[in-house]
Amino acid sequence: MAGDTPKRIGRYEVERVLGVGAMGAVYLARDPQLGRRVAVKTVRNLDLDPPTVARYIERFKNEARAAGRLQHPSIVQVYDVGEDPDAGPFLVFEYVPGTTLRELVRAKGALSPKRLEAFVTEIGEALDLAHAQGIIHRDIKPDNLLVGEDGRFKLADFGIARVPDAALTKDGQFLGTPCYAAPETLRSGTYSPRSDEFSFAAVVYEVVTGMRAFPGDDAVAVAHKVAHEEPARPSMVVKDVVIPPAVDRVVMRGLSKDPEARYGSVGALAGALLEALGASNLRGPMPKRGASSRGMSFTVLVIGGLAFGVASVWLLGLKGAEAVDVDAGAVLDAGPTHRPAAPPKRGDAAARVPDASPADAAVPALPDAGTTETKTSHDREEAAKDALTRAQQWIERHEWERARAELDAAEELDRANTDVARLRALLPTDASGTAP
Repeated sequence: MAGDTPKRIGRYEVERVLGVGAMGAVYLARDPQLGRRVAVKTVRNLDLDPPTVARYIERFKNEARAAGRLQHPSIVQVYDVGEDPDAGPFLVFEYVPGTTLRELVRAKGALSPKRLEAFVTEIGEALDLAHAQGIIHRDIKPDNLLVGEDGRFKLADFGIARVPDAALTKDGQFLGTPCYAAPETLRSGTYSPRSDEFSFAAVVYEVVTGMRAFPGDDAVAVAHKVAHEEPARPSMVVKDVVIPPAVDRVVMRGLSKDPEARYGSVGALAGALLEALGASNLRGPMPKRGASSRGMSFTVLVIGGLAFGVASVWLLGLKGAEAVDVDAGAVLDAGPTHRPAAPPKRGDAAARVPDASPADAAVPALPDAGTTETKTSHDREEAAKDALTRAQQWIERHEWERARAELDAAEELDRANTDVARLRALLPTDASGTAP
């Protein structure tokens, strides 16, 4: 509320609140000494014992000072760190007009190959620089990735120390979203350059497909997926265009549960992805998928265009409906402009096939959640989506009868699902097994 907005934090004159969240608040402020606008981020009241709070604040300041030494055009600079008697510990960041990657993908869909190249190059270099100086970001997600008015991608929120035991609140709810967190960070709080690499790969998955690798709204359920389930390959969850297998392989390796199985660095992952794009001759839009060709994967990618004329805030000053994920460093500032709707969420494709698996590899079945009669409506819809995923995999392998069986099961579970008819159209219509 307006009455709760401080007039000053440290020496910084607060103009207005940009957003509040579970971890604190972000304000647009003016530095009277240097005469420039800045973004000031405060940390919420820490409900911890005094010695723990003292240790946290000291670590907060040390990490912020280290982050302030990072100088890269794709890193939002940390200008200052301090502690205000009323507002508590705070950080002062570069103020970046533009938008967040989350809002860009939400409004326009996946990045084009050219913009994807720019993204992985710029952010890969920024993270390699930070890792070389011993700094782990620990919270890479689309809300923390900004797109400036000049089109450059910037990584925000370096210098934020994790609150002790911040993974869970007292009520057992996660602070923020775990869908970009590496499995080892969820299991044991182990952070490293390779945990940042996993998070980066999860973001790459999203900008390639327009969808999260680990979808869902319940934080605990999403964390379970991250720790125990393999996401579907990017080429299996998208529509209208072909994603090359080489891109699949790079992204899936970056999302390996085992840190040692990932690339040696974020830069190595970025280089492998650039090589995959180059080998596929992708400079313009992704190639459109033809109508029913042999051996072709059914799922495809929608490429959205890019538009950069919107003024945004994170740190950003965005005109649109107010929303915030302060933990991620993203703030969308209020105004009358209509906020674009998010693209439809995909169902959780729980039947997974390892990347580059042999043609005769088995398509795993899911544990039965009950008979058709005992399943809830939601369970039936989810089970139908799982059957459709398996059907897609059998179609890719020309296992027509197995595909038909899965489609029959999906239709029985959810007769309203239009994907059943679309997949049936890919099956052969004669007894010879020739694809249509």
